[in-house]
Parts: sequence; structure tokens; C-alpha cells
Amino acid sequence: MQSTKTIPRNRVFEVAAEVFHQKGYDKTSMSDVAAAAGLTKAGLYHHISSKESLLYTILDYGLDLTESSVIEPLKKIVDPVDRLMTMIELHLRLVLEERNLEVTGLLHECRTLSTADRNKINRRKKQYVRMTTELIAAVTKKYKVKDVNPKLAAFALLGMLNWTYQWYKASGSIRRDEIVQSFQQLFLNSVLARQTKWTKSKSLTQH
Repeated sequence: MQSTKTIPRNRVFEVAAEVFHQKGYDKTSMSDVAAAAGLTKAGLYHHISSKESLLYTILDYGLDLTESSVIEPLKKIVDPVDRLMTMIELHLRLVLEERNLEVTGLLHECRTLSTADRNKINRRKKQYVRMTTELIAAVTKKYKVKDVNPKLAAFALLGMLNWTYQWYKASGSIRRDEIVQSFQQLFLNSVLARQTKWTKSKSLTQH
């Protein structure tokens, strides 16, 4: 068995998330996580004090990934439609990337956290919803669309994007770039309520 000093800390979180995802949080023990990560139980506890603390750290790590992989790149894009379409692409890239799949798939799992930790996670999630709402509002403003509630549209979009982890299989017949392009076109047409042809040369490619 290794100590946590010989395995990347983020990799421990990814492995733990995978075990939680496969067995369910309630049925997973710290011994299960340690064994999957190739650590002693003492080695795991060297950095993580409890299973609840591990879950909080994984969720916080998942939100860090979202911030660096989605939010930061969007700051460089001026056009509201390009910004929204890029957000869809980057969000799907994050959710469907195999090493991130289990981490992002746990972002709904807050019920077992302490009130303080749950509030911290929910605060960060609400910030992301707010950002998405603002992206959609900017698009509706540009095209003078008045019958779309940007906040409701944001919840619909995020629900659609986040649920993909439940059915997407890297070995399946549906490619990630196909999902990205379909979701972009579907959502833009829905928001603008007309058959808008939106194309972009850059797309997510299957690795």
C-alpha cells in the first residue's frame, strides 16, 4: 500500500468519486476508498478526516473543475451567442470526460453534508446557475426575445447537460461531438423560438 504522498491528491478524489458512483455513497466505506486508491486506511485518513469530509472535498473539487474549465474561458468571449454555445460545449466536455464523470455525477449529493458545508456547496452551485441565467439573458436581449424566462431556461439547460452522465457511454454509438452540436442547436432554437442555424467550426472531438 502507498501513502497519499505518492499518489496525486486529486487522483484520490477521482478514485473516491468513482467508488461512490459505483457503490452509492451510503454503501461505501473508507476502507473501500482506500483499497481502490491503493492506500492504507491510515494513509487516507492522513488527509481526509471522515467520509463526509471526503464527499465535501470531492464536491468542492468538482466545482473547482467547473470554474477552471468552463467559467474562466468564457470570460474571453464577447458575443453572447458564442459565449452560450461555448458554455454548452465546455460543460459537456467536463461532464463527459471519463476522469471527471464520477466527480460531476456526485454534484447533486449534498444531503449528507453538515449544514455549513451544504450551504457552501449550494452557494457555489447557485453562482453557476446565475452565470448561466445571465448568458441566456444576454442572448434573449440581443435577439429581443421577450417570452423566455432566463432563469427557468437556465435550470432547463443545466438539467439537460448534467443528466448526460446517466446515459452517455464512451463506447456507445453516440459521439461526444454529436451530443455537443445537437444540444447547442436544440437549445438555441428553443430560446429564440425560431429555426436558427447556428454553426461553429470548433467542436468537441472524440478522443
